[in-house]
Amino acid sequence: MTTNFFQNIASLNLPGTWKLVIQTDADGNMTVSELFNATCGDKAVKLIIPYTLTGTAQDLDEAFFTKITEPVVKTAELQTNLEAHLKSVEQAKAASKLVQDAKAKEAKDAREAKTNTATKNTGDAEIPEPKISKEDKKKAYDEAMSNVTELIKKFKFSEALTILPSVEEHPNKENELKKKRQYLEQQANLYEKALLNYNS
Repeated sequence: MTTNFFQNIASLNLPGTWKLVIQTDADGNMTVSELFNATCGDKAVKLIIPYTLTGTAQDLDEAFFTKITEPVVKTAELQTNLEAHLKSVEQAKAASKLVQDAKAKEAKDAREAKTNTATKNTGDAEIPEPKISKEDKKKAYDEAMSNVTELIKKFKFSEALTILPSVEEHPNKENELKKKRQYLEQQANLYEKALLNYNS
């Protein structure tokens, strides 16, 4: 007997693990549970339940791949997005540490330069410590918030959180930034739950 079952699976071109459970009853009907799992480091994928079909052997032969293709593709997309999200969070953490380390070194160098200048000062006015202009700071803030807005339009709430300016850098925008962070955290949580529910 020849079957094209495995060729149909191969044609979906989705790397991952397939788990199939087939149960038969006394009337000759079958219940098939299918669960596809792409490679993903997020534990949230364990919340995805199997997709179940019930029918005669002939019904399942005719409709199995038609019925499971869309759910399996969406599951793979969700898991791929979760994996990409986890990687982006790690990259953002690393980038943030590099930025903070660079700022700390810059501040230390500036303090040392100021101390050296004060030591060598022979009565002339002390050279002030270089500062970022208000215009440059405002421009950077506006640009970051514009990027946040664009990510929100694309429902990329988690990514928007990673680029949201900090209250420490912009204390005069504390209320606005706190409200925006709260909104993004709520939306990211709701969006992730909605995707999980949609695929279940």
